[in-house]
Amino acid sequence: MYLIFRCSRCGRYLYAEEGTGTRTCPCGKRIVLRKARVIARAEDAREAGEMVRSLQLGGREMTGFS
Repeated sequence: MYLIFRCSRCGRYLYAEEGTGTRTCPCGKRIVLRKARVIARAEDAREAGEMVRSLQLGGREMTGFS
């Protein structure tokens, strides 16, 4: 099971495997997963990646990050 959450510093959506202690965002912030607000859950990494991509685009109809 994977957890989808958001970085409190830069707002980027991330995912990590459930049971992991921390996850470091590309902006440098270290996020403690037991304190993070979970937005969604996914069964596998592929599904989690798709969910993060769709959340990150936010309906802008773009093909990637800017």
